[in-house]
Amino acid sequence: MIVKEDLEEAKERMKAWWDHETTDRPTIAYNIPESPSSARALIASGALNYDLGKNWDGIKPILDTLENNSDGLVWGGECIPRYFPNYGPGAMATVLGAAPEYKSGTIWFHRRTEVKDIVPLLENAKLNNDNEWYVRLKRTTEIAAKRGAENNYCVAMTDLGGILDILVSFLGPQEIIIQMRRNPDLIDTCRAIIMEKYLRLYDELQNIINKHVDGCDTWLNLWCPKRYYTMQSDFCVMLNQKYFERFVLPDLKQQAEHMDYSFYHLDGPEQIRFLDDILKVVDGIQWVPGAKPGMPQDGADEWMPLYKKIQKAGKNIHMTILDYPMVPKVYNQLDPRGLFVYAVFITKSLAECYLPKFVGGDGGELVNNISNWAKNNKIEKITRAMVREYTTKNNIEISKSLESQIVRDLKKSRETLTYIRGFKK
Repeated sequence: MIVKEDLEEAKERMKAWWDHETTDRPTIAYNIPESPSSARALIASGALNYDLGKNWDGIKPILDTLENNSDGLVWGGECIPRYFPNYGPGAMATVLGAAPEYKSGTIWFHRRTEVKDIVPLLENAKLNNDNEWYVRLKRTTEIAAKRGAENNYCVAMTDLGGILDILVSFLGPQEIIIQMRRNPDLIDTCRAIIMEKYLRLYDELQNIINKHVDGCDTWLNLWCPKRYYTMQSDFCVMLNQKYFERFVLPDLKQQAEHMDYSFYHLDGPEQIRFLDDILKVVDGIQWVPGAKPGMPQDGADEWMPLYKKIQKAGKNIHMTILDYPMVPKVYNQLDPRGLFVYAVFITKSLAECYLPKFVGGDGGELVNNISNWAKNNKIEKITRAMVREYTTKNNIEISKSLESQIVRDLKKSRETLTYIRGFKK
């Protein structure tokens, strides 16, 4: 049984967050895997787990790993215990006839289809018991939801994908663009067929989930009391503004209208040019800078104008922050109303250091103060004795683990500074 003592309070804050209302404090979600076994449970629960790609029907061992190793896994703040059945981004393609392939740590979908055959193929994909993947997605979802009800966690919707992204699995990106120019009605027909079956499958899977557990979630790890979906269109980076408005935006609008709430996965700088249009139809944005070398990550100062633009439009923001010191920083720089940050702190002492003060952390203040003190006193060697000297002088009591964590972080920041100085030379 997964235990989260403040579960109901967390859900109440999430209800208010979705409606862009304020509560007793800002929302934040974090995990702390306090042991190697609880780290296994955390991985089993979310989008980093591709075990279903290795065994399409292997749901039970994954749930065993989650449930049997959950002791010591902290679900902090508004982090609602959950399981996400990960069949890869765009699993709807399998229901329409594409073959999934686990490769390079993710799942790909392929079924090369001639243009003349694409409409019959999509039309002939029936959502019934003769459809292997339709049955599999429903069965996996039901098994997970039943187990979730028994062990106190919710179940997220599998990643169905974006409408045009699904079509890419059959025609390929170049052919789609060619047909957008030559025969746009064909693309419209394909989109309509995919959308109809997509929304039907979404409803069926969410009905299964809600038969057993409370609320709705997606791969985004963002619990909702009502129905939402994290929409996306990776394919749109290949389109100009005209084609985005013609072939992508109507689908986003239709999906959003089908849900109680909607979120958009804004993936990479190439999609920023479409943000104004997207903001008109969604309730929130998850901005992902991408993993290109040198790219500032989520929460960085470079993206503050983007976040403020989203907030000015009255929309919610979801961030996943990997750089711990940025966590309290973004709450100080942005309107905390509508802001949702998810982070994983690999130790309790890290959480103590960098969680915002509104959830009992230090907000990075002690690390900054000691760093400034060491700099002002020209202290070069960062040691536990030096940290202890500062805390003793200032009548501050901290644990030995927090003391060690501060030393590690200060050494890391000094090493980074030394490297940058050397690079400039």
